Amino acid sequence: AHLDTVEKIGEPSAVPEIEGNVIRRQGGGILGADDKAGVAALLELLAKLKPGKKKHGELLFVFTVAEEVGSLGAQELDPQLYRHLEGGIVLDYSRPNEIVVAAPTRVIFKIVFHGIAGHASAPDRKINAAHVMAKTLAVMPSGRLDEHTTANIGIARAGSAVNVIPEKAYVEYEIRSHRKDVLDFHVKRILGIIEGVVRENRIFAFADCDKLALGDGKKQIGAVLTSSVDGEVEVSFEGFRIPEDDKLVVMAKKAVEKANLQPVLITTLGGSDANILNKRNLPCLVMGCGMHGAHSQSEHANMKEMRDTVEILVNLVTKK
Repeated sequence: AHLDTVEKIGEPSAVPEIEGNVIRRQGGGILGADDKAGVAALLELLAKLKPGKKKHGELLFVFTVAEEVGSLGAQELDPQLYRHLEGGIVLDYSRPNEIVVAAPTRVIFKIVFHGIAGHASAPDRKINAAHVMAKTLAVMPSGRLDEHTTANIGIARAGSAVNVIPEKAYVEYEIRSHRKDVLDFHVKRILGIIEGVVRENRIFAFADCDKLALGDGKKQIGAVLTSSVDGEVEVSFEGFRIPEDDKLVVMAKKAVEKANLQPVLITTLGGSDANILNKRNLPCLVMGCGMHGAHSQSEHANMKEMRDTVEILVNLVTKK
């Protein structure tokens, strides 16, 4: 489970509100159930596995940092710690009977648009990088692109003052998909869109030149002034898909059934530490732990589901 949360939203009360089995933050804002619900479940599991209480195999408990900004903690975790283990469980989903067996690959674009700066009162022979960025974002796809793929514009910034034509603008954009061929198609499409918009935002500027005067007049010379773009495209995390008949999936399903719940296999478009661990040859599922509405003001935790999560984990790791 990961220790970090997303940044707070709004100004919530410091004291959570409890109504029945539901915990939520008073006054809105994030509760931090993502992923403190998972952390709490693992701590409770540790309490139930005190020496002599229950027989179990070798277990490694991991509490990672910086998951929300790219699973950085999982990436820094030494693979030697888990290379001999058979499988892993990441608690980072909603209902305890939900078992995530597939997650996407995510590609992040970090784009810098370059223009020609100047004072806003003298826009001639200038190119506004913010305007070029805005035109690009207007035609870049966002939201659900197809049944396998989503895209999102997450960061866009430019300028230093309202009376300055921005020289640079910056964008971060992501695409995530379960299919590599579809992802490759959309990446090439986005690169084409960026290149096309930048090319369209060239201007032909004239200037009078005394040295080339002919007769009584002045000769005008012209030049093409253009914006440019650079940046990087990086794979933030690679996707995974674990077959339904895999030993780890079968064990997880049985553990859920033993808790009198119906297991549901999930394909998600979200990423987690499991993406990193699967890439490093540790088969890893994501399971629910009673968190809901992650990354939003409606975030809440369900205590009954958290208790069910602990029961499922006990079933999963212990022997009769």
